[in-house]
Amino acid sequence: MVFQINREFVTEDFKRAFYQCYNRKIANKIFENGSLIDHEPFTFAKFDSFIQLEQITEEIINTGQLVHEVKKEIEKLPFVQKCNDLYTFSQSCDILNLCQDVENPNNSATCPLIISFRTFLLNTVLPWLKDITGIPLYENKVDLTSSIYKQGDYLLCHDDELEGRRIAFIWYLVPDDWNNQKDGGELELFDSVPVEGGEDNNNEGKLIPTRICVSLPPKCNTFTFFEVSPRSFHQVAEVLGNTKRVSLHGWFHGPSLWTVSNNTLQGIEKISPVYIEEELVYQWINPVYFDTQQLSKIRRKFYKSSEIQLINFLKADKWKELVQCLDNLSPNAWIHCGPANRRNYNCLSNEKLNDSTSDLCRQLIRLFKSEAMLVVLSDITGIRLHPCALIGEKNNNSTVVDNGDQAIDDTPETKRMRTDDNINNSPKADKSFGDQCSTYLTEPCLRKFQAGSYTLLSDADMLNQGWRVECILHIHGYSSSNCDDKVDNNQFTWNSTCGGQTIYVADGETEELLTVTPSDNALTLVYVDSSTTGFLKYIKKSSVGVGVDVGGGGCGGGRASLENQGVKQSRRHSNVPSTGDNHQHTVKKPVQFYDLFVKYFDSTTNEEDDDKMNSVNAEEEASDDEVTTSSSLNDDNDNSVDDDDESAVLSPDENHDDAGGDDENQERV
Repeated sequence: MVFQINREFVTEDFKRAFYQCYNRKIANKIFENGSLIDHEPFTFAKFDSFIQLEQITEEIINTGQLVHEVKKEIEKLPFVQKCNDLYTFSQSCDILNLCQDVENPNNSATCPLIISFRTFLLNTVLPWLKDITGIPLYENKVDLTSSIYKQGDYLLCHDDELEGRRIAFIWYLVPDDWNNQKDGGELELFDSVPVEGGEDNNNEGKLIPTRICVSLPPKCNTFTFFEVSPRSFHQVAEVLGNTKRVSLHGWFHGPSLWTVSNNTLQGIEKISPVYIEEELVYQWINPVYFDTQQLSKIRRKFYKSSEIQLINFLKADKWKELVQCLDNLSPNAWIHCGPANRRNYNCLSNEKLNDSTSDLCRQLIRLFKSEAMLVVLSDITGIRLHPCALIGEKNNNSTVVDNGDQAIDDTPETKRMRTDDNINNSPKADKSFGDQCSTYLTEPCLRKFQAGSYTLLSDADMLNQGWRVECILHIHGYSSSNCDDKVDNNQFTWNSTCGGQTIYVADGETEELLTVTPSDNALTLVYVDSSTTGFLKYIKKSSVGVGVDVGGGGCGGGRASLENQGVKQSRRHSNVPSTGDNHQHTVKKPVQFYDLFVKYFDSTTNEEDDDKMNSVNAEEEASDDEVTTSSSLNDDNDNSVDDDDESAVLSPDENHDDAGGDDENQERV
């Protein structure tokens, strides 16, 4: 065997001292040999220069060459690109597969060092870990794989929960000149707190991450491990540079410390719509979306694909005023939305909307939580969110298109036709405007994103959802290509490599159903069922950057080195990486993106009757051939609808991606 642990880490004196620090929870202990152990935010340790060459051979004469040869073998392994809401990176197969297939020359001949390293972990590292920690690890069991993080790759906050995992470890194989300031890729550890109100909502004993308090930069031939527990929230920071972050990593197994999963199952809160003045609707919304001919064709497009994006949705003057209002809001008006294992962005605090500068924000929120907006959305989508909408009553209040010869009723019926069971849900005509509406919605949320923002999927997203229209008003920051007027000439140009798309997936499936590409002043509407949910793709720092120079002042990252050990203590969670001492006279204004998000729940459906919904979907699919594909808004100068221009309703083809590319996937959204 060519691998051995650094002799300084295997002496009896060191193992005894480490064991005492580990089990007595002695914080932030740095040993003379350079190793480190700490218990905040949870127990972890790191060992620089961990591997030593056991004996010189003709091919390998020193430890540095040994590490280099292992990296060369890793480059020969087949890697699979892994990508979902939580991560983006490349991963190899489990190294155990190479060991079991020794007859394959592609394994035993081309990867002898990697196979030998796994044996070294089982025969040498495992008993050594038992000695210095006292953890009863299982014999002859280790998970081992290799991961490569390229520029823009990342792994977001999670806790490694899986039955039997007891110690997670990483052996870094990055270049010697890895610079965490420009290359990123740190292992970041989160502090955690108990979930509030645990006894009342079945969350007792569960924890949520709060802030990054330790950051461990990767370093060549450094071995890092931590104990997997309900507190072990961690992530791999985005790789910022062109250098690849290569490692061998995995888990040793033993009796689990988990007594309860950290997965919180708190459903969403629904509210009733409010009344607003009719004038507010016409002050804000582009009048093209009140035109009956336009609406008829928009509905046809939505009827076919269950999603649509409407450009220039707000009037240009109101939109520009809104953008200026958002940019001028005090930072104190925004609150951070977490926890990090669910989401990371800022949202506007309703409590802070108490001055004249935020009046436009209040108006917009009131508009999107109003009964009037339900009527507008009903007429746009064909889904009867409000009884006063002009759709859904055949031969009564339906949209009529005059073709020059005769009037033809070309409005499709509601998105999902009602069954006999739903007749009693129809409102009585003699009820008041407010009493008629039984649709519920979520509180409209004005969100601000920047580099590092994201949302993640969770089981809680499937609770109490039902059929609904998800509404995203993309306000500003992405691109002005679809807008009548630009707000500023130095605006960041968004593209698909930056992240920030909203991606919809079905429960239990890996294929994306729909990818929504944002665009300034565009309204995206997506009709989804109870088994479908969406997430916001992580916005990459390497693509977006931290912002543009605006001059003056300092720009510290809030993190300091710990005893030259390559450990960074973070006093606060920051999405913007430190720029280092070379940029102390430059202030970076972060590139920011704004949207408004709200869900409208279809009150005409039985949320628990999925079989009925599936049968209705089948009816719609069968009738698709009878529905002419509609189009909508053309270009910036002409907001009329052209039957031959399907890209007008949605953003242009290069900015809109229907995952799967067929009607079947679209209907499942």
